[in-house]
Amino acid sequence: MLVKTEAIVVKRTPYTDHSAVVKLFTREFGLLPFLIQGLHGKHNKNSLFQPGTLVEVVFHKQNKGMMRPKEVSLVSGWGYSHYPIHDQVRWFFLELLSHVLHEEQPEELLFETSKATFQKLNDGCKELPILPVQFLFEFCEVTGHGLQLNAESIALGLDILSGSTATSRSIPSNIIDPSACEVMAQIISGEIKSAPAGIRKLLVSKLVDYIETHVIPGKTIQSLEILQLIMQEPQ
Repeated sequence: MLVKTEAIVVKRTPYTDHSAVVKLFTREFGLLPFLIQGLHGKHNKNSLFQPGTLVEVVFHKQNKGMMRPKEVSLVSGWGYSHYPIHDQVRWFFLELLSHVLHEEQPEELLFETSKATFQKLNDGCKELPILPVQFLFEFCEVTGHGLQLNAESIALGLDILSGSTATSRSIPSNIIDPSACEVMAQIISGEIKSAPAGIRKLLVSKLVDYIETHVIPGKTIQSLEILQLIMQEPQ
């Protein structure tokens, strides 16, 4: 069956001198492995398969094994730009996706969220320091582990162990305090475009703790430490 879909390049592993196995997060089919040949040949395809790039791929869908693309092109309007800080944020998001995606398991809401986020990075996102907070919160929502950020949790704090309003039984180290919850709510709603570095770092840390506990138990986000260095930079 010949199909066409948008896809995000998630991972690329060298196969031979001129080919690679590329994991594509497709809109309709989830994560699929592709054998890409001719990366450095006459029709150089190298730039199409940089992790985080958004492409449109036409291929014969098989029930198992590696796919071979018939056509691959950049999605209209996409012009991948490299900025060191943007690249590090991009790698953080890609690591998170690599932990949660499973082959041939459609995740259309997660795809749309990821596409919008990578597009912002590609366009040189002006609100880069708060983008990880936005993405992590939305990531929880679309993976079925949404946090109960409401008037009550903003007033009393949010317990990341339960994902709901903190109570007298909540462990202090597991709580996002009311002031940080209020800032997070303002970030998510788009009410503010910046936030103090300390609060950004705290929110990212707590959201990652929540994700590692509820979404990817037993796994750790290795690139968090470098991302947190970015979170400390002033806006």
